[in-house]
Parts: sequence; C-alpha cells; structure tokens
Amino acid sequence: MKRNGFTLIELLVAMSIVAILAAISLSAYVGVSKRADRSEAYTNLEALKLLEDQFFADAGRYPNPSGITCAKDRPQNVGYIRQGGSTADSAEALPNFRPGAGGNFSYCIENNIDFNGAALVPCFRARAFGNSDTRVDGDTFAIDCDNERNF
Repeated sequence: MKRNGFTLIELLVAMSIVAILAAISLSAYVGVSKRADRSEAYTNLEALKLLEDQFFADAGRYPNPSGITCAKDRPQNVGYIRQGGSTADSAEALPNFRPGAGGNFSYCIENNIDFNGAALVPCFRARAFGNSDTRVDGDTFAIDCDNERNF
C-alpha cells in the first residue's frame, strides 16, 4: 500500500526552515526601521541648523534665551520643540520648523554653547532625543553652529 503525503520529519524540517527565515527577516526589518527612524532626526536637525542660520542672518543673533540645558528628562524646558508642536520661543523664532505629530524624536536648542559643551558666543546646539516607547528610545543626536555633529 502506497501512502501519499508528508512524514512528520519532513513537516518539522520545513517548519524549522520557515522559522529560521522569519527570524532573519524580522531582525533585518527592525534594523532597517531603526535606520529610517534615525534619518528623521538627522534631517530635522539639519533643517533646524538651516533655520537657525537664517534667523542669525536676519537678526544678528540666534533665537531662544541662553541658559537652557537640554536633557531628555526635562522636556518642558523653554527651547524644547516637541513632536507635533513647539514652545512659544521656538515657534516665534523658527515658525517653519514643524517636526509633525507622532514623530520618534523631540528636539531642543541651546544657545551660546558649542558641540563639546563649552561656551561659545554666538553659537547654538540643536539636539534630538529619542522618545520613550519607540525603537529609538535612548538615542541622542546633536548638531551645532559649526556643523559639528555626532551622526
């Protein structure tokens, strides 16, 4: 009597091959998604630098008061530009910067400071902080008036 069909071993081998391929593709997808989310921050930081430079060319100074310290755990500080909106100072000075709701990063601008934290007048540092509960939580990127960056 001839039996048609698959044996249990053949089914287990096929299932294990499919599981291995799924695990490889899932890890590749997560890596590509994280890179895409980070490119959002890179683009927005470069846009912030351009807007800051335009403001400086018009007003002879950078917007936002000095003395602000950017920190991920202090998103209510003046000078923060959060996803979907901005603070009064930043909105008045940089009306064209709108990172959009649902973004993965929050942005902050510090005045009279360079990339390494030393006082440099006039200068600024724009920073992006990965929002909590996103793939980029914990990521921090920065750019300053001299176009020094960590990305």
